[in-house]
Amino acid sequence: MRTEWLESFLVTAATKSLTKASEQLHMTQPALSKQMRKLEEDLGVTLLIRTATGVQLTKAGEALYEDIQPVLQEVRSIRKKLLNMQKNSELTIGTWPSIASYYLPYKIAEAREAKQDVNIKIAYDMDDLFNQLATGKIDAAMLDDSLMKHSYWSKPVYREPFYLFVNKRHPLAKQDGKHIHFRQFKDEPLVVLPPSCDVRMLVEQAYKMHGEHLTISAEIDFAQSIIGFISANLGISILPEIFTHTIDRSVIKVFPIADFKIDRQISLVAPNPEIGKMIDSLILQ
Repeated sequence: MRTEWLESFLVTAATKSLTKASEQLHMTQPALSKQMRKLEEDLGVTLLIRTATGVQLTKAGEALYEDIQPVLQEVRSIRKKLLNMQKNSELTIGTWPSIASYYLPYKIAEAREAKQDVNIKIAYDMDDLFNQLATGKIDAAMLDDSLMKHSYWSKPVYREPFYLFVNKRHPLAKQDGKHIHFRQFKDEPLVVLPPSCDVRMLVEQAYKMHGEHLTISAEIDFAQSIIGFISANLGISILPEIFTHTIDRSVIKVFPIADFKIDRQISLVAPNPEIGKMIDSLILQ
């Protein structure tokens, strides 16, 4: 049982509405409903009765609502005490290699000037990031979590567009204009990252939004290896803007995609709001 589920239950019970509660909690209604189902399954009782006008508490729900409030208040107090201790200890953020290489170092340098030590753990799999978050191996994660259902605290940090990366000898490199349109490359096979990476998920999502099927020429675990493939004119790829900082522009040409319909939004994901807001204020502001 997670304290987040209990906090969500209190808000739902107070508002007597899943819709109003989800708005206050800044989460979707299906995600809140899932939390309530898991809480009921974990406790083995029915807590809420869904009605046409909202929700009503069962007798078990009323008992939990009354008894759990002082317990959660004590948990919040303990969290606050531990948080104050953690501010003076090391923090570990899990993320993708690109963010670890080209975004976080500058933030970490600023944090160290403020006497805060920050470590980075590299991950290549979204499930791995969430598993490390669940087991406490990392204090927070940075990734695009928009296509992943979860109950953690999350805050958008920055947004970046996608670019088409081609070798300058590739026929697409000869097209006129600073931008390229989806129809110009939609049938080209791409070199892609694994399915468990947010970049791959978002690229596939964009193709679906265009009503097209993504054709894959090769699947490679590391984005830097994809850059190597493009440099050797062994394929083309669609990657976020952050990778434009790593290329040799005498060999590779990048095109902003005028109508790709999707961006990558990197968010800070943490086990609870207290830790998330603390890391956000210490490192990312």
